[in-house]
Amino acid sequence: MRNIILLIQKYRNFLFFLFLEFISLFFLFSSRNSYHHYNYLSSSNSITSSLYNFQYNMFSYFSLREINNDLLKENSSLKNQVLNKDMVVGRKFIKSEDTIYQKNFLFKEVKVINSQFKYYENFLIVNAGKKSGVKEKMGLIGTKGILGIVKNVSENYATIRPLINPNFGLKVLHENTNSWGDLIWVPEENNYQNIFVKNIPIYTKVKLGDYFITSGAEGLFPGGVKIGKVIEINENIEQQTLVIKLKNEEDFSRTKIGFIVFNKTAEEIKQHLIKNDF
Repeated sequence: MRNIILLIQKYRNFLFFLFLEFISLFFLFSSRNSYHHYNYLSSSNSITSSLYNFQYNMFSYFSLREINNDLLKENSSLKNQVLNKDMVVGRKFIKSEDTIYQKNFLFKEVKVINSQFKYYENFLIVNAGKKSGVKEKMGLIGTKGILGIVKNVSENYATIRPLINPNFGLKVLHENTNSWGDLIWVPEENNYQNIFVKNIPIYTKVKLGDYFITSGAEGLFPGGVKIGKVIEINENIEQQTLVIKLKNEEDFSRTKIGFIVFNKTAEEIKQHLIKNDF
């Protein structure tokens, strides 16, 4: 014990330097310093993602029953959508070259190997990247609703900016009235289970239990994908708008499966948005 104390005394300056260095690096790359944090994630994405992938493989076995149940529900939902379309439209009436009936969206199943959901600027990592055709600003949906938008991409992995991030933004629709609103996550007022919809006109008839869905306007997501259910409604008298709190359809604390959204007409939509200064 005495030798250890003597050793510490001998190298105390060097040890103190290492301690300060560690503290400075911690604050430099912490999630609250968004610029350095995201640059760090981009440069070290492959290494950290490989570690998360190893962790995922070790522990995912215990969640297999839960994952399989989610996949069964998703497959059932997709089959119902396809069958309903065939019954309503009829095979003889589908025009493959008509954009009204054209299937613009393709979905690639991915695994969410890491989910940060308790921080100021949260993120997800999925096990698909450039080799799989994944690009920045693609959408990611889960088995129940939307998860986020692709932020950074490496060869085999992608970082996702989820709903529960203050930099996430999306135009959404009230399912019953088709009224437009803005999806906003406020770290000081929301947690990983809820989010706000703002700028809905005050006269809109919104009720508890109603759903908000994607509009499909930006081309990131198909229209009609669920976002969350209304759990609280407040009025902003000054701006004559409603401030609505939703319970997220996706539970970010247990997300394991996702689907990257490939939109065949994404570039065409983007050109129109740019021309009209959106």
